[in-house]
Amino acid sequence: MSYDSLLLDFDGVVVNVLPDERRLPAFRERITAELMNRDTDAIDDSLVERLAHSVSPEDLPRLSERVGIDPEALWRARDDALADVLTEAARDGHKTPYEDVTAVSELDRPVGIVSNNQRRIVESISREFGLAFDAVQAREPHPDSLRRKKPEPTFLEETVQALGAEEPLFVGDKETDVLAGRRAGLDTVLIRRGHNADREVDVEPTYEVDGLDTVVELIGESPR
Repeated sequence: MSYDSLLLDFDGVVVNVLPDERRLPAFRERITAELMNRDTDAIDDSLVERLAHSVSPEDLPRLSERVGIDPEALWRARDDALADVLTEAARDGHKTPYEDVTAVSELDRPVGIVSNNQRRIVESISREFGLAFDAVQAREPHPDSLRRKKPEPTFLEETVQALGAEEPLFVGDKETDVLAGRRAGLDTVLIRRGHNADREVDVEPTYEVDGLDTVVELIGESPR
């Protein structure tokens, strides 16, 4: 197969996934402050942990009712708190690019980011470490963005269009990435890092690798 561009998920592919032991305490502090400002006392560890991870469009109204806050206001508070946590972790050296990301910079083909994370987080961390990409597609801090997340193919399709790509290769670290790629009609790579080394997936990728160096080799072997 000839690939004319490369699409990358961000967290777990370009930069490391912040471990829960560091992520949750910092998020708990910030989201508690955000929600206390909105006159609610329905904050407990289970709510904090739920908000700190992936939330579906169906989950949000239930969580909103639980704390007595409008869904849009709750989601904005959640996204603001998480943006603070992750950008601070990058500044403090706890959320950093993988060493093999340097291999991607040597490619002579367009590289785009396709992330379920917030755009402002992706762009802030990229600036922090001098990472440059030809296109970035990610979430805005609004509940409507939840319906556009992978495994929906929307972000992938928009990035392909932005790059003017015809045969891109997409790299992700989760089953939802592989499924989104399949729905978009793309060849996919499942990259194995420390956080997902033993994770089983039910959707088979086109390739499975343990580093971006191998991905670059795949791209390099395909004629332009």
